Amino acid sequence: MTTPVQQKIRDKKRTPEQIANMVKSGDWINNGSVGGDSTVCTEAVAKRLGPNPGDLKDIEFWLYACFYPHHELQEIDPFQQYHCVHEYFFFPWNRKARDTNQVTDWAQWGWAYGMWAHHYRFINAKKENRGMDWWFNAATAPDSHGFFNMSYGVNNCNIFRQTAKKIVFEVRSDYPWAEGGRHNTIHIDDIDYWVEVDCGKYKWPQINEKALKPKPEEQAIAQHIMGIMRDRDIVQLGIGALPSACVSAMADAGFKDLGIHTEMLNYGLINLIESGQVTNAYKNIDRGKSAWTFAFPVDVEWYYNTVHRNQHLAAYDVGYTNNFQILSRIDNMIAIDNCMAVDLLGQQCAGFYGKRPISSTGGYFQFVSFCAMSRGGRGVASMTSRSKHGTSRIVPFLPEGSTVDVPAQLASYVCTEYGIVNLRGLSGYERAAALISIAHPDDREWLESEARKHGLIAPKFPVNMLPKEGGNRRYPTYDERRNYKLPLHSELWGCDWDPYQSGK
Repeated sequence: MTTPVQQKIRDKKRTPEQIANMVKSGDWINNGSVGGDSTVCTEAVAKRLGPNPGDLKDIEFWLYACFYPHHELQEIDPFQQYHCVHEYFFFPWNRKARDTNQVTDWAQWGWAYGMWAHHYRFINAKKENRGMDWWFNAATAPDSHGFFNMSYGVNNCNIFRQTAKKIVFEVRSDYPWAEGGRHNTIHIDDIDYWVEVDCGKYKWPQINEKALKPKPEEQAIAQHIMGIMRDRDIVQLGIGALPSACVSAMADAGFKDLGIHTEMLNYGLINLIESGQVTNAYKNIDRGKSAWTFAFPVDVEWYYNTVHRNQHLAAYDVGYTNNFQILSRIDNMIAIDNCMAVDLLGQQCAGFYGKRPISSTGGYFQFVSFCAMSRGGRGVASMTSRSKHGTSRIVPFLPEGSTVDVPAQLASYVCTEYGIVNLRGLSGYERAAALISIAHPDDREWLESEARKHGLIAPKFPVNMLPKEGGNRRYPTYDERRNYKLPLHSELWGCDWDPYQSGK
């Protein structure tokens, strides 16, 4: 006997071609984002783009960090005559299109708080008044109660579902059921249609993360970071070879009872969990759970077996994992993220550098800035001292046409293969001197000359007079600040009221 829920599920099934035939010229389409990337519906719409009667024109795609490469858009309409792509976090496939044809819109992207700021224009309680015409997103098949699980892409779905007039889920059999957390499921009543994806044809890009070998300089960076890590730390890692180096270093250091609160769940963090070093036993929130919001299933079978119904994992929306109020509450949090460049003022760039979009802020701002505001927290901006082009990543000033992803006043730890420095509390002279000390040796003379030329270091101030952890110039060790948290105003004044409040 068919239940009412089962009947709804049957009634709402469509093919990608049927969905594309419902799209009208001028429609705006949200293609999902990392972990929830649209595949078949976007391709079906792309095939309808063109100049002829009945073709689609003026289609606007809004891509929020789409990892799945939509080459069909570039092949069918390379100069975007009939469509426009707004990309908020570039991956290589889309960056290439931008560099080759000078197309694809770019906007700064900071998740959690910034997510809502970007979407206030689209959200509306009445579906007919919402700003997006369509939202395409990958999900699991619905369960017997009619709930779809957002699987690898829980991150933005709570926001996206409030922005679109029509919602289409692309059901993938290779997607695991991710336990919550919160906002990890959406009911059949809240979507309009769903389509089935041939996962053999529409495969996720596969990467052998286990074979990634960190370079010597990345291993050196990891070793420096270990100097400010302790047992029971709560870890967040970004993507790439550096996190792998950090995981290996954590294993070698023998840290115990680590916890995880992260945006991206990756191979390195899963390795830590499987090794037994992660217990989450001492987290002051989400105790016993590794909190995360998205993953790239670049090893489909292994990720599926890791995530599916795993009660040790808790998938949350990005408004929780990246929320600066949450991050500042997690004791002994350490965020380790890749940075593109830092200038001698301490300003950090991670997204748009020298008039060229590279990626975007993502969660970099929240984790680096606000993990450092927790009790015993640290935010580490990590980078090799030189880029792959041989240019210094530590520069006198960020070049024209660069975004400031972490402002100088929120900077704390910066690490290269030549050392790690904490910029918090340093004067301008000290800050410039500290950063020069971890630059590539061949760049230090130039940096010091520029610093003195522009007044960042006084003519007679010795550049070696820089504060070191527990060393000279009255600078404390990390252990001395392990229990330190930026105090509330009432704590500062030793009273139970805030003297900055109006009328006090």
